[in-house]
Amino acid sequence: MTTRMWTKPETQSTIKQLRQAGYKVIKRNDMYTIVDDNDDVWKDDKGRELFVAMTGTQGYLVRFSPELMS
Repeated sequence: MTTRMWTKPETQSTIKQLRQAGYKVIKRNDMYTIVDDNDDVWKDDKGRELFVAMTGTQGYLVRFSPELMS
């Protein structure tokens, strides 16, 4: 897992690209995450979410699987 601070435009652009790639990204409890057709959070084999973006004070705190972004 990788954790980064992204600006709002970077985060919005990434979410848009994920949606264009066919992922279902939703906002739940002020966090953006990827979910399946049943709205269950997609997780890796270690039980960690593939993508999470949380609103921070100077942008978004984003945690993601590097394989997702390759």
